[in-house]
Amino acid sequence: MRWLYYLGIRLYVWGIRLAALWMPKARLWIQGRRMQQRLMDDWQLPQNRRRIWMHCASAGEYEQGRPVLEAIRKLCPDAFLIVSFFSPSGYEARKSDTLPDLKVYLPADLPGMAQAFLHKLRPHLALFVKYEFWYGYIHALQQQKIPCILISARFEHRSFFFRFYRPFFIRLLKGFTRIFVQDEASAQWLLEQGIRQADVSGDTRFDRVLQIAAQWQPDQVVERFLQGRKVIVAGSTWPEDEQLWIDCVRQMDLGCPMIIVPHEIRDKHIGQLLSSWPGKGIRYSELAARQEQNMDSFDLLVVDRMGLLARIYAYGWLAYVGGGFGAGIHNILEAAVYGIPVMFGPRYRSFREARDLVRLGAAFSVQDKHAMAQLLDHLKRTNLAAMGTIAGNYVKTQAGATGKIVNYLAENRFLTMA
Repeated sequence: MRWLYYLGIRLYVWGIRLAALWMPKARLWIQGRRMQQRLMDDWQLPQNRRRIWMHCASAGEYEQGRPVLEAIRKLCPDAFLIVSFFSPSGYEARKSDTLPDLKVYLPADLPGMAQAFLHKLRPHLALFVKYEFWYGYIHALQQQKIPCILISARFEHRSFFFRFYRPFFIRLLKGFTRIFVQDEASAQWLLEQGIRQADVSGDTRFDRVLQIAAQWQPDQVVERFLQGRKVIVAGSTWPEDEQLWIDCVRQMDLGCPMIIVPHEIRDKHIGQLLSSWPGKGIRYSELAARQEQNMDSFDLLVVDRMGLLARIYAYGWLAYVGGGFGAGIHNILEAAVYGIPVMFGPRYRSFREARDLVRLGAAFSVQDKHAMAQLLDHLKRTNLAAMGTIAGNYVKTQAGATGKIVNYLAENRFLTMA
């Protein structure tokens, strides 16, 4: 099975190289790793500090792992924190973050490359976030007797990989020193596979969104746009989500302006969104540069800067989270933490927090523009404050995963020099 795994990795890399001819994101994937390969010899890695490496797929997983890194920093101020990313969007979005001492791309998991990367880093502890199962790296860590911890994991027995490649992935999972899972169902599934080194910690995303909410600061550009008006905030939207809102606005009066924060901020796409909008819209960057004070005629603000969404949700009386018409919804907890109801598309059932909030009556799924219009009309006549309170309390009751993970690391002396 290993040869098939490595063949799949090679085919993926070849596919990325081919796509780089016309796709900027794929080009960045290749260029970032090539540049890193040339600079690896210049990395200054201290030998007298505990080197702790966390790997994240992209920006979302980094946000999930960040509370653990912050807690490690507090317990072990001298630790040298290294964060690697698989996705260029994750690296680019977080390359200015000052918490890690070193941010890098993860080289492709091919024979020799994983060993060379680990030989350069020489980590004392490795942390993988959520679904990052890289056989070559995990096997090399196991061979070198470096503790390897998987955090905020969740396992679905119907998953494609576990249905068709179960023996291989079970061996891979057994290579982790400890696995911290989000729920009892995941722990039970692991136990049935003979994997006993698992603990139910919960999901560190709850801790992260509570941190962000506690550190919230007003956004002067958003406040100048709103001028006291209530607003619907649609975050991490894809074209399908945006078209849903365009069709809905053509069909009905929302009674308030909107803020849309696209998942991918591309100038051409934002221009198309603004030109298709039935009302009058403006870019965040344009408003920031203008002195105009009267915004009553504008009913749409499109945010074209990264890193603002988590705090912009706080302004909403209602939130919509994108992705539900594609692979799956994005992080609804970033909105729910502020005590507001959440809407999303139909593909949400793989996300426990979405299922929970729907069951509690604080979140809603819509299939099309007609369902959206009916739901909005209903919500206008409903006690949204009560729904929002349910959402906010739900987030608070799920917190605490970070403490469980870091306590384990401290108790087993994974955070101190030998």
